[in-house]
Amino acid sequence: MKNLILALCLLAPALQAQTLTKAWESDTLLQTPESVLWDAGTRSLYAACMNGDAWTADGNGYIAKLSPDGNITTLKWATGLDAPKGMAVSGGKLYAADVTKIRVIDLKTGKLEKTLEPEGAKQLNDATVAPDGTVYVTDMGRSMILQVKAGQVSTFLEDKSLERPNGVRAVGGKMYVVDAGKGIFYEILPDKSLRKIAEGMPRGDGIEPLGNGDFLVSQWMGKLNHVAADGKVTNLLDTEAQKINAADIGYDPKTATVFVPTFFKNSVAAYRLSK
Repeated sequence: MKNLILALCLLAPALQAQTLTKAWESDTLLQTPESVLWDAGTRSLYAACMNGDAWTADGNGYIAKLSPDGNITTLKWATGLDAPKGMAVSGGKLYAADVTKIRVIDLKTGKLEKTLEPEGAKQLNDATVAPDGTVYVTDMGRSMILQVKAGQVSTFLEDKSLERPNGVRAVGGKMYVVDAGKGIFYEILPDKSLRKIAEGMPRGDGIEPLGNGDFLVSQWMGKLNHVAADGKVTNLLDTEAQKINAADIGYDPKTATVFVPTFFKNSVAAYRLSK
């Protein structure tokens, strides 16, 4: 009996492993979607479509709006952008990292209201919002995280040990970042030092919290990982061999749905997360 109990205990973690089941995929009308954001307030998905080179200010970029089941409700919901990437919603505005600019868009109308131009910006990539409404944006080209407060941009963190800070996520009073260069997932401590949580995720991209210290972290080449609070990394999805990317993901915790922008495949794919 003791041996049976021991065997069941050893088996329990495997039984509790997260799994993904594909739910739907949008039409392939989205032109190079780099990031997707789920907004519970509007019950909509927003897909940032570069529609061209990732770092060129060509005016071709736009943001599409999708329904929760993947229908494209407005293909060019917000236009006049360059190559938009990570997004965050704060105070009825959608903030988008766009090459060297931070775009501020009215969430009701999709109208571009303001463009913030941080001095010296190089490769703005991801965005997140803290509970107090502060928006944070990574600059991969300067090992830096910027912050937007009261319409003003300033430096939140500059750390040269970050090779290419990509995904950033505020969770409660904590902040997390994934270094696409080193493949390391960090917590940013209150003193701005970095606590390594997990490693082995080169080209790490999007971050989504699952609660209890667990996260989903995507890798641009086509991987989606579960990162446990103790740092254990479990791969849930790998479409690299099919040349299907997994860029800056979104997540709806109510339905446990992960939204994956497929980049060169021009779509958003949705997966249900279950145990």
